[in-house]
Amino acid sequence: MVARVAVAIVAVLAIAWLGVMERDERMVQRGVQASKQGERARAERSFRDARLLNPDSAPDVLRSFLYLGANRRAEAKALVEDVVRREPDNLTAWFVLFRISQGTDPALERRALAARRRLDPVNARR
Repeated sequence: MVARVAVAIVAVLAIAWLGVMERDERMVQRGVQASKQGERARAERSFRDARLLNPDSAPDVLRSFLYLGANRRAEAKALVEDVVRREPDNLTAWFVLFRISQGTDPALERRALAARRRLDPVNARR
């Protein structure tokens, strides 16, 4: 009986974690879609406003996607590096930093990959 309860609790926790990961993925996709639709200026203003109203770093991470879509790689990198300085356990920010640094900054790429593996050892693969 105790084993079944334990398995049920683990299952509920796993489902909750997957929900969090899905939410992060949806936020990333919104940022990418905005950059593709040519609404960069409006989206950037919205993300800046959201950052002023909410201490969450998600708007900054999403704004980095806008910068990437506009070939403003250095600004995207600086923005995400600021997020990981403030929140060293922000998995999404480390993921973005890993993608930004791929092929351009091997040391940063290794550091971001190590952080991703530390924060999410099951899903952090190249």
